[in-house]
Amino acid sequence: MDHVILFVSLVMAVAPMVAMLYFIWWVDRYDREPLRFVLAAFLWGGFGAIGLSIIASTFSISLFQEAIYTAYDAGFDAGTIVVAPVVEEFMKGLIVFFLLRYRNFDNVTDGLVYGAASGLGFGMTENFLYFTQYAGYDPGYEWLSLIFIRSMLTANMHCAASATFGAGISKLKEHGVKAVMYVLGSYLLAVLLHGTWNYLVTTGSAEGWETAVLLLIVYVVIIFIIFVFGIRGERKQRETVLGEEFDLGVLPKEFKKTLMSYRSMKKSGWFPEYLNKSKFLMLVSRLSLRKTSYYKSSGKRREKLHTEIVEVRKELKEFSALVTQVSNDDKNT
Repeated sequence: MDHVILFVSLVMAVAPMVAMLYFIWWVDRYDREPLRFVLAAFLWGGFGAIGLSIIASTFSISLFQEAIYTAYDAGFDAGTIVVAPVVEEFMKGLIVFFLLRYRNFDNVTDGLVYGAASGLGFGMTENFLYFTQYAGYDPGYEWLSLIFIRSMLTANMHCAASATFGAGISKLKEHGVKAVMYVLGSYLLAVLLHGTWNYLVTTGSAEGWETAVLLLIVYVVIIFIIFVFGIRGERKQRETVLGEEFDLGVLPKEFKKTLMSYRSMKKSGWFPEYLNKSKFLMLVSRLSLRKTSYYKSSGKRREKLHTEIVEVRKELKEFSALVTQVSNDDKNT
């Protein structure tokens, strides 16, 4: 294969997915997940999930070979429409189950981000395999069309489906039967989206493609709206749960308006230059999220959250004392 084609295939498989990953991570402004965890989810989707999916799909097809071939003869590609979605969505979601145990994982928005990252990683590797395979026998206009379709559409389907499952998995933080039902429901919805997409694009008709694209656009818009509302919800939670912290002296009262606005926090000049502003903002976000989770939790998890809230408050009080000291020193000079 021509090295130029191989290079273009690699760039077009990786660049759009990394750009989308960065955008999703950036939008989650009030409580961005640790970048190393987001990258771990992305790499899991790109290598671990896709590897296990190939093994599990091959095994499933061999196990139900007769039924699948019978359905295929009747015009129904069960391997593509049923087996692949069931297997791939589960494998992509495994990383979210793993990350769930970390304290940085707080809410539905976090699950959505990690699920989306895994889906984008999966789409990246799958796209590269398709690009190089197709280029081997038709490196022309059809190959370029394939690059556009898979980069803009199929990969986003993987992202949206696994984001759905990731959001459902996040509910396990709350425990109980209701949380399990959320997980099962989100998984089935992800499989349904994936399976419907595969069915429509394999019909070979223009109507099938048009319906698939329309379905994907609507679904992605809905997911994005949920994501944005989740971020806005984090801001409202911040306003509610941090109110008393200013009265208790945990947070400096002069920062009250600033800490409620992302744009204000990004501006310079409001925080002493020689203090660690990034750490301070991280602690503020952590306190807000832990208090929100505390009010919703019970049992041992509630006890752990209380302990962490006490520790975060202690660190923030130290920051407040330093800020007050710096302010007094500035006034005296």
